[in-house]
Amino acid sequence: MLDGVLVVGKASGKAFVIDLSNLSLKYEVPVASNLSVCKSYQKHMICGGKDVLFSLWNLEWPTSPVFSAKNVRPDTLDLEVPVWISDASFVEGYEDRLFMTSSKYGDFCVYDVRSGQRRPVSRSAWRVSRKQGKKSVGTGRYPAMLRDLAVTRPVTRCVAYTSAPGVGLRAIAGNAIGDICLLDFRVPHASLVLGTVAESRRKVRSVGTRAAAPPERVKAYQPAAGAITALVCGGAGCANLPHAMPHAAINNQPVVVSASIDRFLRVYHRDSGELLTKIFTKTPISTFLIRDSAKFPMKVSSMEEKVDAEGLGEESDELWAGMETLESKDEPPMKRTRKCGTNAHS
Repeated sequence: MLDGVLVVGKASGKAFVIDLSNLSLKYEVPVASNLSVCKSYQKHMICGGKDVLFSLWNLEWPTSPVFSAKNVRPDTLDLEVPVWISDASFVEGYEDRLFMTSSKYGDFCVYDVRSGQRRPVSRSAWRVSRKQGKKSVGTGRYPAMLRDLAVTRPVTRCVAYTSAPGVGLRAIAGNAIGDICLLDFRVPHASLVLGTVAESRRKVRSVGTRAAAPPERVKAYQPAAGAITALVCGGAGCANLPHAMPHAAINNQPVVVSASIDRFLRVYHRDSGELLTKIFTKTPISTFLIRDSAKFPMKVSSMEEKVDAEGLGEESDELWAGMETLESKDEPPMKRTRKCGTNAHS
């Protein structure tokens, strides 16, 4: 966000820019109704929501959006592709150029402001294969392929990050049933070039009417028992806003921190996918904030678990040894009566 201001978005479709020095309203930006995503970094603000396409705003001149996305072409039945953006993310190193959005319909879209087009340059779906999530409708040689909503899970949170220019774009995402995955996308090379080459405004080929393809690689983490409400990825930088600052120490650690409505805060190793630790809270977690100096363990504390288990076993043995043995008294055996059926003959 800008120095000394706070950007707040409301579902009514307005974004308010508040001056933190005197807590007064500087100005408001009319975006669109049903707004569900509103994030800001430096002088840029990204927005989206239900039936609200992705838009990029400049907070210094908020009269109109700098970039307004366009929906993909209709599907094979000439039906409009629904739009419901659940989260949006900046990309570290490409803060004013590349942006990623996730939807309630399981899609991920990557927008390049300098590509020369308003449609996404890359569109992927959270599927482990090219057949899952699709449904064949109709008969004949070329049936219509539509989205299978029975196996599609709404994506609730996504965080994009890159290791270095030109290696590709990856993201950590969570959905409404507690799944957490590391997704490896393949975006056009022209979108991941910095410097003077990026100023040529080379037009990237549109995804057109092609169905959303699965990512090149999917790595699943240990799932939660409820919807994922917040995600932070080490190395994502500005994409971790508002849960962690870009200069926080977590950006130098290969960890993933997730929160869900099952009241657990989990910490994973980003590269191996191993669950490092988890913290139980008394209430469902909707969001969290990480300190700039926070550091996380890189190994599972297995020794402590073994010591605790051994100590618990010794205590239980001492408890059983201290109990008095009860002698069973001789009691006559109980007579069991035989039940007769209702239709038995006398």
